[in-house]
Amino acid sequence: MSIDKAIIEGCIKQDRKAEYALYKYCFALLMPICYRYQKSKDDAGDLLNKGFLKIILNLKQYKQDQPFEHWIKRIMVNAIIDEFRTNKPYKQTMSQTDMSELHQQYHPVDTNEAEGHLHAEELHRYISHLPQASKMVLNLFVFEGYSHKEIAKQLGITEGTSKWHLANARQLLKTMIIDATHQVKIQTA
Repeated sequence: MSIDKAIIEGCIKQDRKAEYALYKYCFALLMPICYRYQKSKDDAGDLLNKGFLKIILNLKQYKQDQPFEHWIKRIMVNAIIDEFRTNKPYKQTMSQTDMSELHQQYHPVDTNEAEGHLHAEELHRYISHLPQASKMVLNLFVFEGYSHKEIAKQLGITEGTSKWHLANARQLLKTMIIDATHQVKIQTA
């Protein structure tokens, strides 16, 4: 599915109907990206609107030889990063948790069993409960394909800090999934 060039040209000329058509087109592509970074669909919608404004304002810079979908996704991710940098205290004091203590509270489970009970909405809910900086690094690394070097540059942190946030996010997610699976075992017993 690709965008009609007439819609892009109409948007450059500030045609409201063309802008609405572009918004509808972008919504389906960009809303899932925004939702990964926010706790609620309303917050994701606000983020989408901010990113869409940047898309509209930069349409003159779009080069027709590149895929439009890739171009708008890149602008959206950059808008998310900008929003994170300006509105979130991402350089916050980190409290380290001894993961061996957390692990002792939970019983190990078979990962195949966990997969059987884990749905996309649940995974999103777990990710939304991560600390903001760890969630941002996880999303950029796993879903957007950024390297730790790129993440460090974008967020103004070191590569080591980026790696720590990714490891922290993974460990916290693992703990949440183990806990949820343990709860399922208790309910079915």
